[in-house]
Amino acid sequence: MKIVLLGNKEECLGFSLCGIETVEVDNFEENLQKVLKNKQTGLVIIADRYYEIFKQKFSNYTKKNALPAIVFIPSFEKTYMQESIKGYLSNVLGIRL
Repeated sequence: MKIVLLGNKEECLGFSLCGIETVEVDNFEENLQKVLKNKQTGLVIIADRYYEIFKQKFSNYTKKNALPAIVFIPSFEKTYMQESIKGYLSNVLGIRL
């Protein structure tokens, strides 16, 4: 199973350095549909700026399918989550960065 991130150029660069497959979003709906159709994808990480579009168009998908798991992370603009990505990772990992 692979991990895929959907985000902007800067987010993709950071995650690709960690070995995660990235998709630089030009059309969120089309990009997400392609990722969801790939049976090798186990986890999709999405920048929170796309949360509202996801909620409107894809919320039924997560109710019917366990895989791939979908996780939202704070974007640089802190669109939906009011926490920085550094703070978010510190809480998730349980360490101070």
